[in-house]
Amino acid sequence: MKIHRHWGLLPFLLTGFGGLSSAATQGPCELEKIQSFAPEGAIVDSVTHLDTPIAHCEVVGHTITQNPGPNRVEWTVMLPDEGFKGRYYFIGEGAAAGIVPTTRAGSVDLEAIYGHTYAGTDIQKDIQRQMMAMIANGYAGTAVRKMAEGFAVAGTDTGHKGFMWEFLIDNPAARLDHGHRGAHVSAVATQEITRRYYDMDDKLYRYHLGCSGGGRMGAMAALHHPEDYDGIVASTGFGKGSSMWFPWIIQYLVEKPDRWISPAKLAFLEKAVADHCAGPDGLVRDQNACGFDLNSVKCEGASTDSCLTRDQIDMARRITSPHPVAPGEVSGGFTLTNPIGWSGFLIGETKPTGNDPENPWAPNPPPSSFWIAQSILRGVYFQDRDFNMITDLDFDNPAHLQILDDHHADWGATSSDLSGYRKAGGKFILWAPLGENAVPPATETQHHDAMVKLLGNVDDFFRTYEVPGVWHCAGGPGPQDSPERFLDKVIAWAEEGERPEAVVVNGASTYGLPKTAPSPTRTVLVCPYPQKAVFTAKPGAFPYDASNWSCQ
Repeated sequence: MKIHRHWGLLPFLLTGFGGLSSAATQGPCELEKIQSFAPEGAIVDSVTHLDTPIAHCEVVGHTITQNPGPNRVEWTVMLPDEGFKGRYYFIGEGAAAGIVPTTRAGSVDLEAIYGHTYAGTDIQKDIQRQMMAMIANGYAGTAVRKMAEGFAVAGTDTGHKGFMWEFLIDNPAARLDHGHRGAHVSAVATQEITRRYYDMDDKLYRYHLGCSGGGRMGAMAALHHPEDYDGIVASTGFGKGSSMWFPWIIQYLVEKPDRWISPAKLAFLEKAVADHCAGPDGLVRDQNACGFDLNSVKCEGASTDSCLTRDQIDMARRITSPHPVAPGEVSGGFTLTNPIGWSGFLIGETKPTGNDPENPWAPNPPPSSFWIAQSILRGVYFQDRDFNMITDLDFDNPAHLQILDDHHADWGATSSDLSGYRKAGGKFILWAPLGENAVPPATETQHHDAMVKLLGNVDDFFRTYEVPGVWHCAGGPGPQDSPERFLDKVIAWAEEGERPEAVVVNGASTYGLPKTAPSPTRTVLVCPYPQKAVFTAKPGAFPYDASNWSCQ
């Protein structure tokens, strides 16, 4: 392994020189040469050639942002030795980003990153360490796969370390960088390095894929920097009130812990909804669950795992109801399609034990929604490390709702005006997992409807797909390869002008499902919104084959 390190802070100016056809040649994997490829202001800190797990040149650098600033935004680009196809892939990072992706996940200093995260209970700290390791390994795997497919792969920490949001307090430079500027300057630097490294004359096709926080990054790029990408695939990227559904749900639950719904009861509810609304393949395709009546599963006598109490029905209604996001404004709630996923993310695997504002589930760990929302409220909205969503946030207080509204756009794509991205020639696929247990899928379809109202027909550059049975980004009984299949489609759209219509997705899942209920192997047809997939084969035909379905 050959390593070059550069500790200077003076940028080299971009040097221009001719090239051959796309990907015909590549430059040396050396610091001085790579620095000469970088645009002004982009500092290359290290250049490393790695032979495994795939031969590539790893470039790590940073850009100092100003006005406001200074703030250090770190980035990386990984350049494969062989098979480069003239394509660039930017990793949209989940949560608050905060990690510079690399194929060497084990080299990421997780403890240093952890030092910048929300300091919760010991249980929460352990969970966050595990999540950071999982996230770093996930990005490493993504980088290896995409390089093997012929992409240069890039990513950024968006100007901070760690994946919680307290770093935004009293830090306008970090706020702007995390919102969209950090990813933009990283894209500018890494795209130019890629072009120069491969001595390209042909176009570099640039793609961004992400879900959750990564979807937010893609949406913000399309809104604020429409020239950055030719194609974007995103989930959970648009709308006001990001994560405000968490305190809306948790406050109600902690107020009366008997509202908690056990995993066994949620499994019963999911089956009841499927019996009422699912297609012959067992997947529910309607956000409204075909008008399923929660009173139909109300306990008539003693509470059992085969019914819901009145309090639990009230909880399910709270989860699926609209929530306030601004004065006089609400956003849609979750769906009843796949409530099994609510346990781990929304309401917890165990019943709340009290009113401890730091962890109402103590001594058990809280659901992810608790500490994520706590950190977002402290960092993004109220600028207060001691703010507590249980005791301090009041949805009935117009002043609190105004504070929320004042800061939604700091980190979220709240505008429906993507006319700039359309004008730049970009193509965008937005997908909504209907089994979402972290972000209501209504946020995607509401955004699509608002964009059509503003811009008219958007089929020339924007498509939205509802994917049944998938939880937040992945998991659940639905098809698991949706992001990759949508990436295939956005590539064909950007490069060949082939607008996507129906898309076939597949990939069974057992993640998070009861061991007695594995997901069957299937192909699934998903349709451009507002169309729905309908089973059109003869009765008795195989329902797990997408060819037996059509879009209507």
